[in-house]
Amino acid sequence: MFVQTIYQSKSRMRIKPHDIAQITAHSTPKNAQCGVTSYLYYDDWYYLHVLEGGAAQVAETMKRVASNKLHHSVKVRLMTRSSERGFEGWPFGSIAADDFELRRVMKNLGHKVLVDANVLDIMKILKRTAGRKLRTMSSLEKRSLSDVGSLKILGSQGNLIEEVLGLRS
Repeated sequence: MFVQTIYQSKSRMRIKPHDIAQITAHSTPKNAQCGVTSYLYYDDWYYLHVLEGGAAQVAETMKRVASNKLHHSVKVRLMTRSSERGFEGWPFGSIAADDFELRRVMKNLGHKVLVDANVLDIMKILKRTAGRKLRTMSSLEKRSLSDVGSLKILGSQGNLIEEVLGLRS
């Protein structure tokens, strides 16, 4: 069983491609090491991020996000258990609001602004876009994501909210 969390946050400064490159360089190996897969949407001011993995690993990642000076107004939009990953193959994927493929998928589903969509549509849009991106990548690009086959399936017990909030060990 996996935990799947979608959070939204506001950036303290305008988000630039350099910022995303730094986040990607830091997060990709860390996520691969601890068995977390993720996909980040960003525009000039907002992040919308899907995290997947074991409850403890997702909780630890959320704690880092909440304490990170880049973010404020962190809101969990969805937290659920899932038997499969929606973003397998992405230790840390990211997509900008102005990405052509994302805009096309959003238009097909009748959305203009992703952060205003409901969580089910957000997941559908990001999964379709990530899947299309993954299919068009070269084998070297895919390999550079990391050895996703080494990601572990990490189980958990107990109340999901309590675990993530740190109320239960």
